[in-house]
Amino acid sequence: MKLRRQPFTALAATLAMLAVTIAGCGHRLAAPQGQTAVLIFPDRDTIAKFQQEVKEHQIMGAVGALGPSSKVTPLVNGTHVKVLSEDANIAEVTVTRGPYKGLHGYVLKSTVR
Repeated sequence: MKLRRQPFTALAATLAMLAVTIAGCGHRLAAPQGQTAVLIFPDRDTIAKFQQEVKEHQIMGAVGALGPSSKVTPLVNGTHVKVLSEDANIAEVTVTRGPYKGLHGYVLKSTVR
């Protein structure tokens, strides 16, 4: 009697895809203490300019100093993201759930959990 391998193979493939999907989007944004949102920046230059403004001034004035042309978006604490790449201070992310699903940008690495 021959065993049918098709159902087993299909089940194994489905479980493998599920595991990859869960592992790929297991990160969330975590706002700094005392804040309720994480800022997502459109490019590395904007986030570097923001960090410089924070060093020179207070954080509240830093967002305004970037100017109206910058597209800094605040995201709610706990937003699900997929980390595409990261270096010492900056993580490149894509939002995977919620109203901003598909939004691509850069965040401070310390805000990714």
